[in-house]
Amino acid sequence: MNSLFRTLCAVLALWAWLAASAMGDESPPESVYWPLQARSARVAEMARPLFFAFVPDGLASGDADEAFALHNPGYNSVWLRGWQVSDGEGAVTLPDLTLAGGDILWCARQATAFIVQWAQTPACEYGGDTDPAVPDAVGSAPLLANAGDELVLRAPTGLVADSVVFAGGNTATVGWQGPAVDYYRRHSRFVTAGQVFYRLFDSATGRAWPDTDTAHDWAQGNPDPVRGRRAAYVGWDWVTFAQPVWVENPAGMRGELFIAPDNSYAGIAAALASAEDSIWLETYDLEHRPLVEVLAAKARAGFEVRVLLEGGPVSGLTHMTRWAAQQIVAAGGRVHFMVNDSGITDDRYAYQHAKFAIIDGRRLLVSTENVNHDAMPPDAADGETLGRRGYAVLLSEPALVARAQAVFLADNDPAHADILAWQPGHPTYGAPPPGFVMPRPTDRSGYPVRYPDPLRFDDMTAAVLFTAPESSLHPSPLLELLARAGPGDVILVQQLYEHPFWGSGATTPAEDPNPRLEALIAAARRGAQVRVLLDRFFDTPTDPRGNAATVAYVNAIARREGLDLIARLGNPTGLGIHAKLHLLTLSSSERAGRWVVLGSLNGSEVSHKLNRELGVALASDTAHARLSEVFWADWAAEAP
Repeated sequence: MNSLFRTLCAVLALWAWLAASAMGDESPPESVYWPLQARSARVAEMARPLFFAFVPDGLASGDADEAFALHNPGYNSVWLRGWQVSDGEGAVTLPDLTLAGGDILWCARQATAFIVQWAQTPACEYGGDTDPAVPDAVGSAPLLANAGDELVLRAPTGLVADSVVFAGGNTATVGWQGPAVDYYRRHSRFVTAGQVFYRLFDSATGRAWPDTDTAHDWAQGNPDPVRGRRAAYVGWDWVTFAQPVWVENPAGMRGELFIAPDNSYAGIAAALASAEDSIWLETYDLEHRPLVEVLAAKARAGFEVRVLLEGGPVSGLTHMTRWAAQQIVAAGGRVHFMVNDSGITDDRYAYQHAKFAIIDGRRLLVSTENVNHDAMPPDAADGETLGRRGYAVLLSEPALVARAQAVFLADNDPAHADILAWQPGHPTYGAPPPGFVMPRPTDRSGYPVRYPDPLRFDDMTAAVLFTAPESSLHPSPLLELLARAGPGDVILVQQLYEHPFWGSGATTPAEDPNPRLEALIAAARRGAQVRVLLDRFFDTPTDPRGNAATVAYVNAIARREGLDLIARLGNPTGLGIHAKLHLLTLSSSERAGRWVVLGSLNGSEVSHKLNRELGVALASDTAHARLSEVFWADWAAEAP
């Protein structure tokens, strides 16, 4: 009996290997032992390439950067020689390439155009030999119609391994079921040019979800408001940064908390002045004269000072930002703008809205605030000022610092065509007009400073770093924590704005929910106490997406259902709430504890799906206690 069993296992092993070979997997069987053969059969089923992503409407002239990416969700390598890709009209045979398990491989119509747009070299090209160093696919090049088409992947045997139909393509294509996957356009900021269709995948492993041959496999076509309803764009690092960095029980991690406008300037100026080697700063704008002088002094002393700024802020680039860049570059530092100035590409992100700095490669500063006098007023030292309510934290955890460094280097890579160095004579990204004088901070009054000193804390039991557009929704630390709130738990929210719904035009929370806001309401329905304090200073009361509309929507649900949920508008420090803060007290879950979540993310769809943003979640009783004290004081100041 034992001999018969082993013979059967051997037959199964050979069958698994032959099945894999038929699909292009040439790895031999691992063993004749049954548990391993069960795994081999699974690998044989999975070790076939799939379309992982494609760009039909490229950014280069004539869509020369049109491209598709293949992915191997299995564990054995796949040899791509002899495989074909077709759009129903043209078909090309792939060159002699190996696709390892879990890997993604891009093939572009023209390698040179792809390199300009992506700042990386494709594994192959299929529309002519534009780069001799890149292997060529041979045949009649597929030309994807921007209005809709099909992509079909065939094994050397001629069998269809995968198909995808998009927009107006032929849904009767073999290997596809149901409606085509369409461009994501529910919000007007999602344009078709440069939009990357991509398959949903496990952020922890990088492997695609099980293939159903339907639109639900794809980010654009999946209806889930958290996991789907989105897109990527040319040049993004959406796979690289898909998984947030979680650190459990960090040994020796210390933090320092700054509160705006009370002590934000003093704390951040001291942190920058303490640099011994380098300062990398990525922020939306830079209009703070004393902090610019600190940066310039460090650059003159020979330190490495690198700054990345948004090139197209909502109100336009100011002379103050031009002056700041001029001072830093003149002192020996480097300043770049993320902006499409060359005309050969588009901005990678709607806005570079992140606000963080890396000091000496060892400390990470994460802020909710832009670098200007309103957020960081120097006159707070005299005990009274006016300013924005906001927060920042300085952390020393190596894993978080390393991820922030990787984000900075990817964003500020000069190989990307949307990175422009400050140039003295540039009409927009150059020096301010002759005779321009940078304003000095004024002495203001109206808000008595309550927290003159930063708070140091060393009791963190967990820390997470996440980014948008990669991990702001899934897997989002904030949404995960909110989902765990239940009876007796407390959630406090202080935000510049939180839209009542996402999408465009005349829609509703039911049609286009804001997942963050709906998660707060769901937590209240489970028995949590929820308080939401939104900005009044910048709000437009008649805006259907404004804070007043959000407060009305939330409070109506709370009254109707009898929830311990209240939303309110406020302006406790005179110049508005600019914070992006969630405080959570969780009691009955594996994430139990007191959590602080802060960063640059506002409550909009653009912030989560199109901007570059960065945030942290920290489990710390000390930091939570201080921020809760601030919140409740601000809440009480706005009592009806």
